[in-house]
Amino acid sequence: MNSPDHLLDNSLGLWWKHPPTYQGHKIGSFGVPSSQNEITAAEEYLSDQGCTLAITPMEGNTWRTHRAVIESDGSPPFLLEPTTPPETKNLLRDSGYHILARYSSSLIDLTETPPEISRLKKRLAQIKIRPLDLTKLADELRAIYQLSTCTFIENFLYTAISESAFLMQYLAFESHLIPDCAFLAEQDGQLVGFVFGYPDQTRFIVKTLAVLPERRFAGLGTLLVERIQQQAGKVGFTQAIHALQRENNQSLRISHRFNARVFRRYALFAKEL
Repeated sequence: MNSPDHLLDNSLGLWWKHPPTYQGHKIGSFGVPSSQNEITAAEEYLSDQGCTLAITPMEGNTWRTHRAVIESDGSPPFLLEPTTPPETKNLLRDSGYHILARYSSSLIDLTETPPEISRLKKRLAQIKIRPLDLTKLADELRAIYQLSTCTFIENFLYTAISESAFLMQYLAFESHLIPDCAFLAEQDGQLVGFVFGYPDQTRFIVKTLAVLPERRFAGLGTLLVERIQQQAGKVGFTQAIHALQRENNQSLRISHRFNARVFRRYALFAKEL
C-alpha cells in the first residue's frame, strides 16, 4: 500500500498517481528529502509527469505517512508519530516551499479532574457508547470504514480509499490494540461516531475521532473522548496524547476542554512547479 510510484536514486519515494485534489492542481508528492539536489530532482521528475504542485513530506495521500515536525519541546516521539530531522523544515523553506497546512499534538493529564459535561451526557443519553469488540475486529472495522467515508470526505486533501485497503491498514495494527482501545457510538443500531486510540508506554494516544456531521450529534465527540480517556486512566495511563490534529479542526475545541498542552507542531509544505 505504501509503495511509491517511483524511487528517486533508490531512496526518495515519489507519488503522482491517484493523488488528492487541491485547487485544480495535479499533485505530486515525495517523502522526506535530505538535500537541495534531491528536492530539485524530485521536482523535475514530478513536473515531467504533468504535476503542477509538489507537496511534501507525504507518501501519496494523507492516509499514509505525512507531515514534517516544525516545533517541538524535545520530548521523545510517540508510537507511529511522523518524525523528521530538525533541518527538514529549513531545507524546504530555503527551496521555496511554503506551509500548506499546520497540525499539532497535545498532552492531557489524566490525573486531573475532567471537565463537567453532565448536561451533555443527559442530552445525548439515547446514544449508546460501547467498546470496540476485538473478537469481531474485521466486522467492527467495516462499520467504521462506512462512517469514515461520510465524515472524512470534507477533510483537507481527502482521498477515497477502498474498504479492503482500509481493513489492511488497520488490521496490520492489530498487535498494538488493547481492550477498550476504541469506543463506538450507536443510535438505533446505527454507528454514528467512534474514537480510536492505542497505548504507548505510560501514555494513551487518542488517534482518530469521527462523528456524523448532524446537529443532533453535537457534543458527541467530547463524550467519546471523555469515555476513552476515563478508561485509559482506570487501567493505569497517566497521560493522553491528542495526536496530529489539523490546527483548524473541530477536534481542537475538544482538546481545549481537557486542558490540552501542545508539545509538537507539524506542517505539510507545498510549491508550485
